[in-house]
Amino acid sequence: MEFRTFGEASAPDCLFVLGWGNRPEHEPVRWLIDRIAADGWRVHTATLPPHVTDVSEQWVRPVESYAADLDEPAVLAHSAGGLTVAHADLDAATTTYLSPWWGDPPSRQGPIVGLFAAIPGNAKLLPSGVSDRSLIGEHATDEQLADGPDRVSPAFLRATKRAHGTLPEIDDEAVVFCSLTDRVVSTRAIGERMPAARTVLYDGGHELFSSRSRDEHVPTLLSALDRGADAVV
Repeated sequence: MEFRTFGEASAPDCLFVLGWGNRPEHEPVRWLIDRIAADGWRVHTATLPPHVTDVSEQWVRPVESYAADLDEPAVLAHSAGGLTVAHADLDAATTTYLSPWWGDPPSRQGPIVGLFAAIPGNAKLLPSGVSDRSLIGEHATDEQLADGPDRVSPAFLRATKRAHGTLPEIDDEAVVFCSLTDRVVSTRAIGERMPAARTVLYDGGHELFSSRSRDEHVPTLLSALDRGADAVV
């Protein structure tokens, strides 16, 4: 796992756990990092390894270890980063989720996917289905789409499904931003775990920072990092 920092060293810490395939150099991701840093935060990004066989060991534990050296950070987590943070034991001042991957959408819950997940081995054979700009957001760049993982393995599917099935209760001060038209993660799984009062809806695809409505929601997002649930309820 790769960690990078942005902003003034003396600023309060914000730990941003990126989504599956996200990198800090991707323009939409950096767009959000720059706005958080400009608001007075020292932003620490965690880039998840794209292909794992154990979510706890390869995603959760490295984030916990890194966060242990931070001073009660505001935690921001997108997609697979949201799955990671939900499982992590973090001493966070606030926790904000962007389109957390707490379950798969209906298109990835059929019997064919289940049969594929049961195949032994770690060969990356199944298309990931996340390389379409219309799914991600209109500000997604060609570089960003090309860099995203294009295939997954049965071992990866088994690992993430286990993580979905053992998801702990979500902190009652957390805030979620999501789009009801998201076809990358399960909006039902989000709705089952988060009350409407702490859920902020936006228009666009899976990534708030790539969506057409991103400018509209940045002030609320920055407020949530600072104040938690008090920013939206």
